[in-house]
Amino acid sequence: MVAPTIVLLMTIFHYIHNNTEGDMKKLLVAILAMMVFLPAAATAETKIGYVDTQQVFDVAKLGKKYKGILQEYFSARKKILDADADEIRRLEEEYRKQASVMKENARKEKEEGISRKIADFQKKQGEFNEEVGKKNDELSKEFDQMLMVVLKDIAKKGKFTLVLNKLITLGPRAEVPVILYAEEGIEVTDKVVAEMDKKFGDK
Repeated sequence: MVAPTIVLLMTIFHYIHNNTEGDMKKLLVAILAMMVFLPAAATAETKIGYVDTQQVFDVAKLGKKYKGILQEYFSARKKILDADADEIRRLEEEYRKQASVMKENARKEKEEGISRKIADFQKKQGEFNEEVGKKNDELSKEFDQMLMVVLKDIAKKGKFTLVLNKLITLGPRAEVPVILYAEEGIEVTDKVVAEMDKKFGDK
């Protein structure tokens, strides 16, 4: 009975990356409800496992590669912003030194020029943040798709009825543990990392 495994995992990943904190709480309630009713609906044997997907991303070769890509993507844009910020600071310092001896028209022109520079910087900063966010979402989606391939295979081979994620993120600073207690031998995180490296390590 592998179908519940696949459905639940796909639901978890979809909610983690695409929904709000309120929706995430609803998902958690749904998971807990499913765990309550699953034994009654399942046949003789119910085998439940769990995986720490964040650890998989941190340890697997593909996760490290994607983190490197994102860091490079971010650094290239930060370099541009840093250069613009330095230019604004230089103009502001120059203005402070010369303002007292400048004519009113020249001073006003200088102030307007600095204001335009600051506005352009803020616009560019917002655009870059959006670009980095989209790139992060793109890489996360790709990673999750490949992770699901591995999880499905491990679930089928291991005859797992259900595989849970160890933690669900409800917000920037809030993580809820789905697994409060588990016997040894049902965590598949290391297996998932090994299979990810085997299947996608050279990608």
